[in-house]
Amino acid sequence: MSETSSTSFLLIHGFTGTHYEMNPLAEFLEKQGFSVDNITLPGHETSIDDLNKTNWTEWIDFAQTKLDKMKKKYENVYVCGLSMGGALTLLLGSRNRDLAGIIPLAAVYKVPDWRMYLIIGIPFLGLIYPKHKNEETGWEDLEALSTHKSYGYYPIRAIKQIYKLLREVKKSIHRIEVPILVVNSKNDPGIPLSFAEDIMKTVNSTDKTLVIINQGGHVIPKDAGRHQLFEEIEKWMEKRR
Repeated sequence: MSETSSTSFLLIHGFTGTHYEMNPLAEFLEKQGFSVDNITLPGHETSIDDLNKTNWTEWIDFAQTKLDKMKKKYENVYVCGLSMGGALTLLLGSRNRDLAGIIPLAAVYKVPDWRMYLIIGIPFLGLIYPKHKNEETGWEDLEALSTHKSYGYYPIRAIKQIYKLLREVKKSIHRIEVPILVVNSKNDPGIPLSFAEDIMKTVNSTDKTLVIINQGGHVIPKDAGRHQLFEEIEKWMEKRR
């Protein structure tokens, strides 16, 4: 974690992903003079078995511990997360009213795929099922896709933990009062724009902004729409300097 500013960002990657998917954003923020902690959640960047052994409380507790350390060092702390990391960002925003702001990117706010209900409801289903690298993410920058790192399978037990996480987010999202920048890609095949609109309607923040990314798919910080994302974050942060 860099320590060059009174303002810092906690970055949280998505489910089955790695901190590498947040690296372009981390590099941009550091060039802007902000300190960044780009974390790796429990069960990630190791093995599918490890992820299947984790639960949602481990993810949020790990992020909260990192956040608590940052709040002791920095005057202004922001949280930005992608997909499941976006859901964790919302939950952290509801629990930490002293945050300077939150930026959920393509946040999983509801169960995005009807197949998840089948997975949740079938106790004897296998531990993993394969995924196609571009099936639910809609990459446009194929060069970036070629370097993208994530597990090649969905861990079933861990998917059930996402459902539990989302229930907690739904119960607490109305408590969010900190400034919020909600970001979604219009071409995201897995997370509809209605999720972002629902988040905007439900949070109690008076300072709230919705940004629609015009290019790229789900992995906004790394795909073709990343430059628009950086510009929008820069504009949003200018208002807070």
